[in-house]
Amino acid sequence: MKKSSFIIPVFPLDGVIILPGTLLPLNIFEKKYLNMVEDCLKTSSRLIGIVQPIMKKQNNDPSFKNIIGCFGKIVKFEETEQNTYLISLKGLSRFQIINTNLVKRGYLKSNVSTENFQNDLNQISNYKSFKFTEDKRLKMNLKSYLKLKKLDSNWNYINSCSNFDLINQLSMICPFTAHEKQMLLESITIDERYILLVSILQNTVNPNEEQNQIKH
Repeated sequence: MKKSSFIIPVFPLDGVIILPGTLLPLNIFEKKYLNMVEDCLKTSSRLIGIVQPIMKKQNNDPSFKNIIGCFGKIVKFEETEQNTYLISLKGLSRFQIINTNLVKRGYLKSNVSTENFQNDLNQISNYKSFKFTEDKRLKMNLKSYLKLKKLDSNWNYINSCSNFDLINQLSMICPFTAHEKQMLLESITIDERYILLVSILQNTVNPNEEQNQIKH
Protein backbone atom coordinates (compact mmCIF):
# COMPACT_ATOMS: atom_id res chain seq x y z
CA MET A 1 0.00 0.00 0.00
CA LYS A 2 1.40 3.40 -0.95
CA LYS A 3 -0.76 5.39 1.48
CA SER A 4 -0.05 4.91 5.18
CA SER A 5 -3.70 5.49 6.18
CA PHE A 6 -6.91 4.35 4.50
CA ILE A 7 -10.36 2.90 5.25
CA ILE A 8 -11.03 -0.84 5.21
CA PRO A 9 -13.78 -3.16 6.48
CA VAL A 10 -12.82 -4.76 9.78
CA PHE A 11 -13.81 -8.23 10.95
CA PRO A 12 -13.59 -8.60 14.77
CA LEU A 13 -12.71 -12.17 15.75
CA ASP A 14 -11.91 -13.19 19.30
CA GLY A 15 -8.89 -15.50 19.48
CA VAL A 16 -8.06 -15.17 15.77
CA ILE A 17 -5.13 -13.33 14.21
CA ILE A 18 -3.60 -13.15 10.76
CA LEU A 19 0.04 -12.25 10.17
CA PRO A 20 1.86 -10.88 7.11
CA GLY A 21 2.67 -13.61 4.60
CA THR A 22 0.16 -16.14 6.00
CA LEU A 23 -3.18 -17.47 4.77
CA LEU A 24 -6.32 -17.38 6.90
CA PRO A 25 -9.34 -19.43 5.75
CA LEU A 26 -12.71 -18.14 6.94
CA ASN A 27 -16.27 -19.44 6.74
CA ILE A 28 -18.57 -16.42 6.43
CA PHE A 29 -22.23 -17.00 7.36
CA GLU A 30 -23.59 -13.96 9.26
CA LYS A 31 -25.57 -11.57 7.05
CA LYS A 32 -23.52 -8.48 7.95
CA TYR A 33 -20.27 -10.26 7.11
CA LEU A 34 -21.70 -11.69 3.91
CA ASN A 35 -22.43 -8.06 3.03
CA MET A 36 -18.87 -7.13 3.99
CA VAL A 37 -17.35 -9.75 1.70
CA GLU A 38 -19.64 -8.81 -1.19
CA ASP A 39 -18.71 -5.14 -0.85
CA CYS A 40 -15.03 -5.99 -0.48
CA LEU A 41 -15.00 -8.03 -3.69
CA LYS A 42 -16.23 -4.98 -5.58
CA THR A 43 -13.05 -3.06 -4.64
CA SER A 44 -9.72 -3.27 -6.45
CA SER A 45 -7.77 -3.97 -3.23
CA ARG A 46 -10.09 -6.65 -1.72
CA LEU A 47 -8.75 -5.90 1.78
CA ILE A 48 -10.29 -6.98 5.08
CA GLY A 49 -8.81 -6.23 8.50
CA ILE A 50 -8.82 -8.81 11.30
CA VAL A 51 -8.78 -7.53 14.88
CA GLN A 52 -9.50 -8.94 18.35
CA PRO A 53 -12.19 -8.11 19.64
CA ILE A 54 -14.88 -5.44 20.16
CA MET A 55 -14.96 -4.29 23.79
CA LYS A 56 -17.85 -1.81 24.07
CA LYS A 57 -19.28 1.36 22.64
CA GLN A 58 -17.83 4.67 23.70
CA ASN A 59 -19.88 7.80 22.98
CA ASN A 60 -22.16 5.66 20.79
CA ASP A 61 -19.20 4.65 18.58
CA PRO A 62 -17.74 1.13 18.34
CA SER A 63 -14.50 0.79 20.27
CA PHE A 64 -11.93 -1.98 19.98
CA LYS A 65 -10.16 -3.41 23.00
CA ASN A 66 -7.09 -3.92 20.82
CA ILE A 67 -6.29 -1.28 18.24
CA ILE A 68 -3.61 -3.32 16.47
CA GLY A 69 -4.74 -5.76 13.81
CA CYS A 70 -3.60 -7.09 10.44
CA PHE A 71 -5.29 -6.88 7.07
CA GLY A 72 -5.29 -9.40 4.29
CA LYS A 73 -6.39 -9.58 0.68
CA ILE A 74 -9.12 -11.97 -0.46
CA VAL A 75 -7.25 -14.43 -2.69
CA LYS A 76 -9.86 -17.20 -2.72
CA PHE A 77 -13.64 -17.05 -2.77
CA GLU A 78 -16.29 -19.78 -2.95
CA GLU A 79 -20.05 -19.66 -2.43
CA THR A 80 -21.50 -22.78 -0.84
CA GLU A 81 -24.88 -24.46 -1.35
CA GLN A 82 -25.87 -23.11 2.08
CA ASN A 83 -25.36 -19.53 0.79
CA THR A 84 -22.28 -19.01 2.93
CA TYR A 85 -18.89 -17.88 1.66
CA LEU A 86 -15.57 -19.64 2.03
CA ILE A 87 -12.73 -17.17 1.64
CA SER A 88 -8.98 -17.10 2.19
CA LEU A 89 -7.13 -13.96 3.21
CA LYS A 90 -3.44 -13.47 2.48
CA GLY A 91 -1.91 -11.40 5.26
CA LEU A 92 -0.22 -8.21 4.05
CA SER A 93 0.42 -5.75 6.88
CA ARG A 94 -0.45 -4.93 10.45
CA PHE A 95 -2.26 -1.69 11.19
CA GLN A 96 -3.35 0.60 13.98
CA ILE A 97 -6.99 1.67 14.16
CA ILE A 98 -7.55 5.42 14.13
CA ASN A 99 -11.35 5.36 14.33
CA THR A 100 -14.24 3.03 13.51
CA ASN A 101 -17.76 3.46 12.15
CA LEU A 102 -20.73 1.18 11.66
CA VAL A 103 -21.93 1.25 8.03
CA LYS A 104 -25.51 0.80 6.79
CA ARG A 105 -24.82 -2.74 5.62
CA GLY A 106 -24.23 -3.75 9.24
CA TYR A 107 -20.45 -4.22 9.47
CA LEU A 108 -17.61 -2.02 10.66
CA LYS A 109 -15.17 0.09 8.71
CA SER A 110 -12.04 1.55 10.25
CA ASN A 111 -9.64 4.26 9.26
CA VAL A 112 -6.31 2.49 9.80
CA SER A 113 -2.65 3.45 9.68
CA THR A 114 0.29 1.26 8.64
CA GLU A 115 2.86 3.92 9.50
CA ASN A 116 4.42 1.82 12.29
CA PHE A 117 4.50 -1.37 10.22
CA GLN A 118 6.20 -0.35 6.97
CA ASN A 119 8.66 -3.27 7.11
CA ASP A 120 6.13 -6.09 7.59
CA LEU A 121 6.46 -7.69 4.15
CA ASN A 122 10.23 -7.13 4.07
CA GLN A 123 10.61 -9.06 7.31
CA ILE A 124 8.70 -12.02 5.95
CA SER A 125 10.84 -12.25 2.82
CA ASN A 126 14.16 -11.42 4.51
CA TYR A 127 14.71 -14.83 6.12
CA LYS A 128 18.50 -14.52 5.82
CA SER A 129 18.60 -12.06 8.72
CA PHE A 130 16.65 -14.39 11.04
CA LYS A 131 18.77 -15.13 14.13
CA PHE A 132 17.27 -18.41 15.32
CA THR A 133 17.56 -20.72 12.32
CA GLU A 134 19.48 -23.39 14.24
CA ASP A 135 17.75 -22.91 17.60
CA LYS A 136 16.29 -26.16 18.98
CA ARG A 137 13.96 -24.71 21.59
CA LEU A 138 10.94 -24.13 19.38
CA LYS A 139 10.36 -27.71 18.24
CA MET A 140 11.44 -29.14 21.59
CA ASN A 141 8.91 -27.07 23.51
CA LEU A 142 6.28 -27.47 20.81
CA LYS A 143 6.41 -31.25 21.22
CA SER A 144 5.83 -30.95 24.98
CA TYR A 145 3.08 -28.37 24.44
CA LEU A 146 1.16 -30.51 21.93
CA LYS A 147 1.45 -33.53 24.21
CA LEU A 148 0.17 -31.54 27.19
CA LYS A 149 -2.77 -30.18 25.17
CA LYS A 150 -3.44 -33.62 23.63
CA LEU A 151 -3.33 -32.14 20.13
CA ASP A 152 -2.68 -34.20 17.03
CA SER A 153 0.35 -33.17 15.03
CA ASN A 154 2.12 -34.05 11.81
CA TRP A 155 5.75 -34.24 12.84
CA ASN A 156 6.90 -35.14 9.35
CA TYR A 157 5.60 -31.75 8.26
CA ILE A 158 6.84 -29.91 11.36
CA ASN A 159 10.34 -31.35 11.02
CA SER A 160 10.42 -30.39 7.36
CA CYS A 161 9.72 -26.74 8.25
CA SER A 162 12.34 -24.25 9.31
CA ASN A 163 11.90 -22.26 12.51
CA PHE A 164 11.32 -19.21 10.33
CA ASP A 165 8.46 -20.90 8.48
CA LEU A 166 6.82 -22.16 11.68
CA ILE A 167 6.71 -18.94 13.70
CA ASN A 168 3.68 -17.29 12.16
CA GLN A 169 1.85 -20.57 11.49
CA LEU A 170 2.09 -21.59 15.14
CA SER A 171 1.21 -18.11 16.37
CA MET A 172 -2.04 -18.32 14.43
CA ILE A 173 -3.16 -21.93 14.90
CA CYS A 174 -2.07 -22.85 18.43
CA PRO A 175 -4.85 -22.46 21.04
CA PHE A 176 -3.17 -19.61 22.89
CA THR A 177 -5.18 -17.05 24.84
CA ALA A 178 -6.39 -13.93 23.07
CA HIS A 179 -3.86 -11.93 25.09
CA GLU A 180 -0.99 -14.20 24.04
CA LYS A 181 -2.05 -14.05 20.40
CA GLN A 182 -2.21 -10.26 20.59
CA MET A 183 1.31 -10.11 22.02
CA LEU A 184 2.54 -12.31 19.17
CA LEU A 185 0.78 -10.10 16.64
CA GLU A 186 2.31 -6.94 18.09
CA SER A 187 5.88 -8.29 18.26
CA ILE A 188 7.93 -5.74 16.34
CA THR A 189 10.23 -8.17 14.51
CA ILE A 190 10.09 -11.82 13.53
CA ASP A 191 12.98 -12.48 15.93
CA GLU A 192 11.03 -10.97 18.83
CA ARG A 193 7.99 -13.05 17.87
CA TYR A 194 10.16 -16.17 17.94
CA ILE A 195 11.42 -15.41 21.45
CA LEU A 196 7.89 -14.71 22.67
CA LEU A 197 6.49 -17.85 21.02
CA VAL A 198 9.10 -20.03 22.71
CA SER A 199 8.36 -18.31 26.03
CA ILE A 200 4.63 -18.95 25.72
CA LEU A 201 5.24 -22.63 24.98
CA GLN A 202 7.71 -22.92 27.87
CA ASN A 203 5.39 -21.18 30.32
CA THR A 204 2.50 -23.45 29.39
CA VAL A 205 4.56 -26.61 29.82
CA ASN A 206 6.58 -25.37 32.83
CA PRO A 207 4.49 -22.60 34.45
CA ASN A 208 6.65 -22.47 37.61
CA GLU A 209 9.95 -21.73 35.90
CA GLU A 210 10.61 -18.11 36.80
CA GLN A 211 13.22 -17.62 34.10
CA ASN A 212 10.59 -18.28 31.47
CA GLN A 213 8.07 -15.71 32.66
CA ILE A 214 6.77 -13.54 29.82
CA LYS A 215 7.29 -9.84 30.24
CA HIS A 216 5.29 -7.50 28.04
